[in-house]
Amino acid sequence: MRSIFSGAAILKWFTVAVYIFIFAPILVVILMSFHPDAIVSFPMPGFSLIWYKKFLTNFSLLNSLWISLSLGVASALMAGIIGTLAAFAIVRSQFQIKAALNAITFAPMLISGVVMGVALLTLYDAIGFPRGFFGLVIGHTLFSLPYVVVVVSSRLAGFDRTLEEAAMNLGADRWQTFKSVTFPNVAPAIVGGMLLAFTISFDEFPATQFLSTAFTATVPIRIFSMIKTELNPQINVLATIMVLITIGIPLLAQYFMKKK
Repeated sequence: MRSIFSGAAILKWFTVAVYIFIFAPILVVILMSFHPDAIVSFPMPGFSLIWYKKFLTNFSLLNSLWISLSLGVASALMAGIIGTLAAFAIVRSQFQIKAALNAITFAPMLISGVVMGVALLTLYDAIGFPRGFFGLVIGHTLFSLPYVVVVVSSRLAGFDRTLEEAAMNLGADRWQTFKSVTFPNVAPAIVGGMLLAFTISFDEFPATQFLSTAFTATVPIRIFSMIKTELNPQINVLATIMVLITIGIPLLAQYFMKKK
């Protein structure tokens, strides 16, 4: 009896209860995507793939999924390139504005997505830059950039620079040292950071609603609009796909970050 009501046991079961509370609604959404009827009921009368079949013929939902995937890939590539360069500047350089660059880089993590969306929309209107896919790429790159910088910086901070010195002592120049020593060791962190950036882009909603148009509605925007206008069971299918991508990509990123 003492072991059941001990502090460690209470903390353990409290943690389990919190996880159940968080993930139970997600599991219900996934389960309801296999419901055979348009009106959701429980217990379920059976399992069916009818809504998945209808989803595959719904152009607007498929288009939103394609836009989210394309946007995630584009912003992840941009964030990977810029974030890697910023990480090298923050960790390896000794210039005076290093602290200011560090603060600016991590600012999107601290500022509300709504504020960022309004700020970017105001900037686009001021310079005459149209809303749309390219505007979303810029915004999502800005939102996901800090995550790439964090991952790559942590890898660079723990990197043994004597390996680079040994390569240069053996006759390698800076480019050969970077290509043969530095980059292979940092590459898993770069890939992991880019995968995290993809996840951030794929899930982004607050700022996206200010920057998207009717032709560039992402998955979160489409789900939100469908919930307001109609209770279509295909929402559960789209949400299930979104959950699988959101969970699978971070697991893949963790694999790459632990590869070395």
